[in-house]
Amino acid sequence: MTERVLLVDLENVQKIDLSQIPIDARVMIFYGITQKKLPEELVVQAQPLGTRLKWIKISGQGPNALDFHIAFYLGHELTSTPKSACSILSKDTGFDPLVRHLNALGYTCRRVTSLKDAFPLQQQVAGDPFERLVTLLEKEKSRPTKIKSMTGKVKSWFPKLSDDERQALVKRLFDESLVKESGASLTYSLSSRSG
Repeated sequence: MTERVLLVDLENVQKIDLSQIPIDARVMIFYGITQKKLPEELVVQAQPLGTRLKWIKISGQGPNALDFHIAFYLGHELTSTPKSACSILSKDTGFDPLVRHLNALGYTCRRVTSLKDAFPLQQQVAGDPFERLVTLLEKEKSRPTKIKSMTGKVKSWFPKLSDDERQALVKRLFDESLVKESGASLTYSLSSRSG
């Protein structure tokens, strides 16, 4: 599966809805040292993303200081994970020559001005939610150990689904014996799944 990475220029684009980030995407938010306060709503929306979100406070000040930080982290991402599909969320057209150069080298990169452009709706809703849930649990380093934390994790991964739909996903995990209650905690048998 291709990694999707969003690099956010918070000096340039302040209004973003992190609840719209797809469950298979990672986010890096870059902010300057002059930005003393982060928008409260943004910080609250960031919580469910957990380790998929990284805050990067740039070092120093100066023209294009934040842009150079984004360029560095973008290069680092593409060097360590060359198949990543990276989107820079910024209205700064100064990124465009870099994006064209990276694409000419065979990388997948673009500059977008909105989350809608970064993650078109068809990419967010594509695929069976249950299959996506199993895949995400297989990749998850610290799987939920309680039903309550499992429910919270499913809610953060599938914010667009209704509570009933999310409950049905969790129930199916148990019905198919992929997750079991063992004493006070949950155990997983994801690798035993056929198909």
